[in-house]
Amino acid sequence: MKEMADMLRQGAKMLSTTCPECGAPLFQLKTGEIFCPREKREVKLMNEGETLEGVKQEASLEKTLQNKLTLLQQRLDAATEPAEIRELTETITILLDTLAKLKPRKP
Repeated sequence: MKEMADMLRQGAKMLSTTCPECGAPLFQLKTGEIFCPREKREVKLMNEGETLEGVKQEASLEKTLQNKLTLLQQRLDAATEPAEIRELTETITILLDTLAKLKPRKP
């Protein structure tokens, strides 16, 4: 209960959906992520027509994009040439746009 109250104070919304694993109410964080306070982890909700394999593939792709963004950020930190900086920022922008399309959908 304490975790749930803390999440509400921090601006999270309690959803009518419950965790498929433990049955606790799910919360939507300000970032849009769906979170189970009892299990202390993010929960991905499936929309009608989605398959478990498709959701897993999307999560894998999201993780890969996050890893690539981290690598590109490190390269950008070290870059000094304007052409390299431009190329890196353009690539980062494309990856961020792709990630935004994968963000959790509203339940």
